[in-house]
Amino acid sequence: MFLHEVGASDPRFKTLRFHEGMNLLLADKTEESTTGDSRNGAGKTSFVRIVRYLLGGNLDSSNPLKKPELAAHAFYAVLDWSDQVRVERPTTPTTKLLVDRQSTSIDEWRAEVGAAFRLPEAAARPTAGELVGQLVRTYFQDATRTNPNDSDLACGIRLGYFLGFSPEVLGKAVEVAGLEKHRRELSRVVKAGAIPSLSLSEAELRAQLAQTKDRRRRLESSLAAFRVDEQYADHQVEADRLSGLLRSLNDQALALRQRERELQEATHEEQLPTITAIDINQQLKTLYDEVGVVLPEAVARRFDEVSEFHTSVVKNRQLFLQSELQSVGEQLRQTSASIQQADAERAAIMELLERSMALETFRSAQQEVTELDTSIADLEHRLDLAQALAQDGLRLKAMAVEAEHGVRTEREEQAPTLDNAMALFHELGEEIYTDREASLLITPTDKGVLQIVPKIDGDASTGIAEVKTFLLDIVCLITAINMGRTPRMLIHDGLLFDSMDERQMASCLNIGARLADRHGFQYIVTLNSDRLEAAEREGFDRADYVIQPRLTDMGQDGGLFGFRFD
Repeated sequence: MFLHEVGASDPRFKTLRFHEGMNLLLADKTEESTTGDSRNGAGKTSFVRIVRYLLGGNLDSSNPLKKPELAAHAFYAVLDWSDQVRVERPTTPTTKLLVDRQSTSIDEWRAEVGAAFRLPEAAARPTAGELVGQLVRTYFQDATRTNPNDSDLACGIRLGYFLGFSPEVLGKAVEVAGLEKHRRELSRVVKAGAIPSLSLSEAELRAQLAQTKDRRRRLESSLAAFRVDEQYADHQVEADRLSGLLRSLNDQALALRQRERELQEATHEEQLPTITAIDINQQLKTLYDEVGVVLPEAVARRFDEVSEFHTSVVKNRQLFLQSELQSVGEQLRQTSASIQQADAERAAIMELLERSMALETFRSAQQEVTELDTSIADLEHRLDLAQALAQDGLRLKAMAVEAEHGVRTEREEQAPTLDNAMALFHELGEEIYTDREASLLITPTDKGVLQIVPKIDGDASTGIAEVKTFLLDIVCLITAINMGRTPRMLIHDGLLFDSMDERQMASCLNIGARLADRHGFQYIVTLNSDRLEAAEREGFDRADYVIQPRLTDMGQDGGLFGFRFD
């Protein structure tokens, strides 16, 4: 595929025509031009973006083609495929375009562009847009990236295709990345449980699930053995009353038993032998005889009266004690009977309470069962996720090994092609630098991602990074041309050469011109005229590479669009 012509529906736009080999699109920065003349520059970068857009690219918000001043514009390009093709695309809407004056959808056109790269129809990656981005660069901060958001995976697939790897083998890494993303999502969901900060393993989840199920089973079993008693609270009050009554009765019984013992002891003492009046008289007589005194009869009679009185008192005392003892015994029997009755009533109520529960308690228990059911369902769900996570981990390891093995195997199969690419990178690097070693490193990662690293010894200056980009683009293009995998076109914006030393820039331009002729590709470079003059001072010959018209940043109509806009 060659680019023959680029134009626009607006007649002010400067139509550009190209030839085979090297093409230099120059922009003159004149002494008369001012800062105000450079609001949108001369249009060199805009030209690159137009070509990218016409080959199926998108218009993001930063693209100058999104400017309101260009809303009514349509751009076109004449391309050389197997036949010459004219594609025309408006800036709005972006989903329709004309191919050889026939309305075509953007998806159909992208499929045609993909066919120019010999992309297999079944290949999801790389896309036609990714491959076009390699040939029509708009980003130069990283040699392997054509977009700042490109992943290592996307870069590996795109560059790998240019270097001869099959999309099927490179696509294995896409499957690994997809499964890894899925596994991260599962892991996030597993951790988003009741305690998000706690990362539970499958074993911990199983243990927690078993504990929760056991607690639910025991609670449900308890509920089944009970019945709801709506008077549960009244029964509790009655049980408390009977307990208090029993304590009082037991205290009374204890006091009565103590009184009974005391009466029994007193009764026993009253039953001991007593001294009769006769005994007293006899003792008195004996006493008087011993002392030689005659006992008067009046004294003896007085003692008889006292003795009779004492006997009467003792009998009365015995009768009183027996009466008291009988009364206490009766009270004790009544109290014991009351205790037995209260205890029986309390036992009946306690049995009722043990076999039943309050309605509020029952409802609370039911709510706990419901909460446990929710916890069990959540734990089972998390366990399923944890099991899936573990299973995915095993699958991920197996797929990663398979993907890495596939890339390594194909690297061995494509060894001659890759050796030539690495040798060319080194050879061209030696031509640009005499004091630095240039190497192209090609290796798969442990996840099957093809890693391509252009390397030039020395500091990590911007100029060296730009040389790496130039070398990588040239090597990828030539390798793909030799395999019939790419259109024969490469476009470099002058931004690529901004920080290069003048000598290195001259070497790159010489290499590009020479290899374009040798391998039959079209190499289009946009440059400011002062940078071209600097390269010429270092040995580059512009020959007939400069195309017409030349752009300028002076005035209102000197730029590519033929008018100025903010």
